[in-house]
Amino acid sequence: MSEYNNNRGAGNNSFSSRMRKHFLFLALGYLSVSSAQKVGDISFQSRDLDSDTVVVTLKNIEVTAQKESKETKSTTPYQEIDAGKIKEAGITDISDAMRRLAGVNLRDYGGAGGIKTVSVRGLGAAHTAVIYDGVTLSDCQTGEIDLSRYSLDNVRSINLYSGENDDIFIPARAAASSASLYINSFSLPGAFDSGSHLKAQMRFGSFGYYNPFARFDYSDEKISLSANGEYIHTRNNYPFTLVNGGYVTREKRENSQMNSWKGEMNMRWKFSSVSSLGGKIYYYDNSRNLPGPVIYYVKESHEHLRDRNFFGQLNYRGKFSSKVSLSAISKFNWSSTRYQDKDGQYTGGVLDNRYYQKEVYTSACLLIIPSRGFLLDYSVDWAWNSLVSNSTKKASDPYRHSILQSIAAKYSNERLSFLLRGLYSVYLNGAKTGEAGRNENRFSPAVSISYRLIPEHSFFIRGSYKNIFRMPTFNEAYFDNYGSINLSPETTDQFNVGLTFERNPASWLPEFQISCDGYINLVKNKIVALPYNMFLWTMSNMGKVRVFGADLNLTATFSLNSGNRLLLGGSYSYQRAQPRTNPNQYDWMKQVAYTPLNSGSISLSWLNPWVDVAVHTVGTGSRYTTNNNIAETRLPGYFDFGTSLSHKFEFKSCSLDCRFDLLNIFDKQYEIVARYPMPGRSWKLTIAFQY
Repeated sequence: MSEYNNNRGAGNNSFSSRMRKHFLFLALGYLSVSSAQKVGDISFQSRDLDSDTVVVTLKNIEVTAQKESKETKSTTPYQEIDAGKIKEAGITDISDAMRRLAGVNLRDYGGAGGIKTVSVRGLGAAHTAVIYDGVTLSDCQTGEIDLSRYSLDNVRSINLYSGENDDIFIPARAAASSASLYINSFSLPGAFDSGSHLKAQMRFGSFGYYNPFARFDYSDEKISLSANGEYIHTRNNYPFTLVNGGYVTREKRENSQMNSWKGEMNMRWKFSSVSSLGGKIYYYDNSRNLPGPVIYYVKESHEHLRDRNFFGQLNYRGKFSSKVSLSAISKFNWSSTRYQDKDGQYTGGVLDNRYYQKEVYTSACLLIIPSRGFLLDYSVDWAWNSLVSNSTKKASDPYRHSILQSIAAKYSNERLSFLLRGLYSVYLNGAKTGEAGRNENRFSPAVSISYRLIPEHSFFIRGSYKNIFRMPTFNEAYFDNYGSINLSPETTDQFNVGLTFERNPASWLPEFQISCDGYINLVKNKIVALPYNMFLWTMSNMGKVRVFGADLNLTATFSLNSGNRLLLGGSYSYQRAQPRTNPNQYDWMKQVAYTPLNSGSISLSWLNPWVDVAVHTVGTGSRYTTNNNIAETRLPGYFDFGTSLSHKFEFKSCSLDCRFDLLNIFDKQYEIVARYPMPGRSWKLTIAFQY
């Protein structure tokens, strides 16, 4: 009920006051009649035109509007998997989540302890920036981030940009890669999630796997605190089939045991309505045996790897006014890798290589809103990276200063979004002893646009271009008998055009979303390893690669009846990645190693009041382990099917989640990396208590 109270004036104001009430009466009457034709449940009441009160009663009005997703409106290809979808679609771990994304190639060395890296649109893992809670992760030694370090149980969402980032209020480093993968954790509760919360979880699985996990959150109007930790133990002794000509045997993986734990603490202090300071402390320790590749009947392996990583970071975010905002980040990162091989061929019987990395990083971003729909951003980053090792290197203790500056502008209205960015990068290399790599400075432009084709409908066309490069890693530049300090950066030109469509067409189909993008990536100065003699290889800028392909994503929700829904999700990727360095070389126009021509995923979930059921599959076409694409290096394609059953028991102030996953239902044996067989049929049981 809405009431309009008008104080009646005296004298000359009486007539005008009555006229205003008559006008209000007529206007509200017209509103009630016209709206009743649409809603059918609006009544209008007035006791007296001369009274002080006019009453309008609105009954059971439901206002609905279609909310456009970021995937649909983005000027560049954007994909998101949130915590709800992780549960509903039966996603089991971080590698499974990556395989559900279009355009992603996963390298997985098998099992819970296997290293997992991602390549987007055929450009290699070193071209993908991994950004954890807003800050870019780094590995100056290899340039690749092992995603197995991050638990899916603490992930709020995973976002992937292929090409330029559609947001402009980001650090310059976040825009300095061909693709960016955002991992956003549950580290801080939301603004409306006040009070204390506890999650305690235990997961059991095949091959001696168990994984306890706990998280505690506290939040009020000013302070938010969060702490989480987990431990993973697994023997990883899963069986596999070994084929040697016509002789087939059943074997087990050996020397595969892993013990891993990680802990994280987070804090946020909101010291005003528009300003906050956040902090994070993270530690990771993984001790694992390396089973090595399967080479006929040579199963023995004496390799061991221990990875440790610690970082602490602070981030400030605030507004000076409604038109000016500032974000600042500072971070210190330390990591170590110790590789041991207890083999008699080495002097002393053991090869013991140790690598230590340090990083100091800071960033500042200034956002200005000069007018409605128009945004400007200036971001500047500085980082110092160093690598110390006990192994012989061409340069001892190399280090690198990185200075990145980004200027970006974005304009958007109901139909048009346009983004323009310029990134200027300076890299200064040095070494305590020996000769350092080359210094580099480059300017990298990017532009993207999205246009609504039909007014008031979520049907967009988009296009984008991005020029970017990656610096040689410390391994590529300095590794003994392998690296070259004369390397130039790899440069990529990325072109994309696509269509996106989103609609809520009917009550039985409340969600339907589809996107299709075609792209061309041109890589110049590709870094490749070339043999100098039988025992010595060196890195060189000799490669050119052209990648063209298409990505397709589909999401649909079907409402069957009260409490019953079907969720359908699918993705498909076509990638043709061709070396184009020299027509006389053996790899001319062949497919780049480990890049499938076709890949995709499908998931179907039935959500109901009893037991939620999800069935899913990921598939990949055949690949080759080398660029010459001969039959001996071919890896066959595969389909991997899985299913999950889950139910949530609700109590007064707590809940109990139970979930059972059956993976690789048909016990398909396949390899993602040659000679590293993936696990066959396996299971996981998860029980989680939340308060």
